[in-house]
Amino acid sequence: MSKRPNPTRADLLALLGAQPETSVAAICRSYLSRRRELLASDPDHRRPEVARLDDAFTRLRAATDLESRLDDYPCAEVKIGVEDTTVVVRSAPAGTASGEFPFPGVERVHVLTAFNPRSRRLRPHENANRQRALAGRVATTGLPSWPAVGGGRQAQTSIAVAGLTRARARALGAEFEQDAVVEWTPTAWSVVPCDELVAPREFGWRSSRLTKPLPDPAAAARRAEAAAAADRAATDVRTATADGLPSTDEARPADEETGPVSDAHEILVADAVRALAAEEAETAAIARARELTAATPAAGTATDTTATTDTPMVTGGPAAETGTDGSGGPAAGGAPAPRKADPAAGGATPDPHDLPASHGGNGE
Repeated sequence: MSKRPNPTRADLLALLGAQPETSVAAICRSYLSRRRELLASDPDHRRPEVARLDDAFTRLRAATDLESRLDDYPCAEVKIGVEDTTVVVRSAPAGTASGEFPFPGVERVHVLTAFNPRSRRLRPHENANRQRALAGRVATTGLPSWPAVGGGRQAQTSIAVAGLTRARARALGAEFEQDAVVEWTPTAWSVVPCDELVAPREFGWRSSRLTKPLPDPAAAARRAEAAAAADRAATDVRTATADGLPSTDEARPADEETGPVSDAHEILVADAVRALAAEEAETAAIARARELTAATPAAGTATDTTATTDTPMVTGGPAAETGTDGSGGPAAGGAPAPRKADPAAGGATPDPHDLPASHGGNGE
């Protein structure tokens, strides 16, 4: 039994009742109109007809989003380690094929990476783990491969593989949640989307060869992780000694030069700052909530809720104005914190926590 081919873009548009050359807004209108018609005759949205319509629209929207991301796809330059040299290939206007295609007898080479799935920038160790998994998958194919680095301004560890078909390369890229893979042939340099609904973008290429070998991307990643761990340890030491002891930066000789901060360090520091800010904000909110709910209005004293709502709260003012000494206790001369009314004394309305469970309380 032959396998049914995947639906094409035209098939999905026809299912929605949209024209082949139509805008995103028109696709949305067609989808909503068609769905309303289907549900008008039968409101069961679980019917296969409705499910197929929903799937078609989802796939078309995903393809549209991918097309917009490909405008910024980082494929301008790739470095491939061939023997003891580095081949640098750059995209060029279509029809250009200038330089050396350094893979004799090979029809095409695909450059794959597992970095930053769906264009989401991950932490260095997360990308390194994903890339190791991809390298393992490529190793199982038994095909020749070479280390590579791509990504333009944001370098991404990659693998150049010979012998894959375009469909297999697409599937492997999709397995690692990539938007596209790069395909290099003797005549073209192409960005091949992993979604078959999106057409490949073909360019020309120019290449050059450097006499120095390509640095091992895996070793570079390990060095970056080690440097990040050392930076975190140094930060912990500086934090622990910040109350009086000189920090690491202050103790460093003035004539000692420091190297540039690595991208991995910048990412880790940014994550740490965001986590710290979130924790401090949460701690402050909890403390403020406890402060506001610590006291209950005194028995027999009316509370003007309107004034409380409309009057902005002033924080950080003198203790005499707030009735506290700034430490949470009563200030000198201020009124003590009111206590709950005693239900047995017949005073104010008893606190719900003081009621027995049979009267709607908590039974405490």
